[in-house]
Amino acid sequence: MTFEQMSKHQGKIKISLEPFLPQLILLRGAKQLLTLRGPKGMRRGSALEDLGLIEDGSVLIRDGRIDCIGSTRRIENLKDARSAVQIPVHGMVVMPGFVDPGIQVSLYTAPASAKARPRRKKMADFQNESLALLRSCLQHGTLNAQAKACSNGGTAAADASMLRQLARIGSSPVGAVRVWRVDSPVDDAALAKFQTRLAYIQKYKLAQAIELHFAPHASPSDALSRALCAAAARCGLPVNLCWPGGDPAWLSHLLGGVHPRSVFCPAGLGPEECSLFVNSSSMAVFSPCKELLEERNHSSVRRLVEEGGAIALASGYDARDAPIFSMQMVVALGVLHLRLTVEQAISATTINAAHAVGRGDEIGSLEVGKRADLLVLNLPDYREIPRRFGINHVALAIRDGNLVMNRSRPKASAV
Repeated sequence: MTFEQMSKHQGKIKISLEPFLPQLILLRGAKQLLTLRGPKGMRRGSALEDLGLIEDGSVLIRDGRIDCIGSTRRIENLKDARSAVQIPVHGMVVMPGFVDPGIQVSLYTAPASAKARPRRKKMADFQNESLALLRSCLQHGTLNAQAKACSNGGTAAADASMLRQLARIGSSPVGAVRVWRVDSPVDDAALAKFQTRLAYIQKYKLAQAIELHFAPHASPSDALSRALCAAAARCGLPVNLCWPGGDPAWLSHLLGGVHPRSVFCPAGLGPEECSLFVNSSSMAVFSPCKELLEERNHSSVRRLVEEGGAIALASGYDARDAPIFSMQMVVALGVLHLRLTVEQAISATTINAAHAVGRGDEIGSLEVGKRADLLVLNLPDYREIPRRFGINHVALAIRDGNLVMNRSRPKASAV
């Protein structure tokens, strides 16, 4: 099959991850190659600014992994590169695929007006709409995401069914981490329901992480919230938190007792809250889209970065409150609204976002041995992303070494 035939096959409505490209691929001659290579682990301080930029760079992919990366002159002279199928990317930017740590899928339709009541979806509709959402994310450059599911007070069967539908979608069109979202209990009966549901979800491996949502008035003296934290810490699954802002003592207890992988925060954190994150191994995750739509104070994000905290950016997609899924727009708003530099925003949506979903050792940067999850942007310079906001710049997307999206129809040749 020729490259153009493969592109046409990929262009059908149903996107599959079957191998459209041969085992050895060379992306050749990128004007800017953003590798994001750097220290192991989440990036902080000056490391957030380092994109590992290579001018006139190329990437050699073997069996879905990065085999070699560097200047075009060096890579094209390798013996293996001469037998690879070449994809010219001259004049464009090549970078790691975006990772979205915060996509909220819902069992209810978004109401048409403030007075309208949301309507519960059928499970088949929930699966189809979730799949359509993930396909749209792929079209805009998101290759991996964390999908959060909660039936909003529904039954245990509803929660399990939502997670089961996400499991059926699997890793196509994007690599999805399934997260069960849990609201803080209001009484002992609600806590008992949580423990029963958690045991069921663990038994059938329906979720890969859980996320705890706390009410703004929660405090260390809240026995139910403390019991919820203790149960979550013992469950053996990675734990995320949704922190509404408030009592620093309660946040300190959560960070030290639950050891969350990620904490989704409002951008108006106080100085004491920022200090806690600076000294924590947890990733602080912000959604510039929600901050803009809700007109909230955003000054603490810049402060947290300057003090050495680790941050990631997410779309915060929610069909009702924040229906934005483009991570290119997240980068733009991270710069224009949260006052980050372009480099910090890109690091926060790639390598740090990968660590926020627990996959930083596999994705988020272009380094030898990592999965070949990358984008080709139809831009001459990465600094144009926030300047040309609102435009989808993705020309080509490759995940696990497979062509999953092609809007450029480039020609390829084997030397």
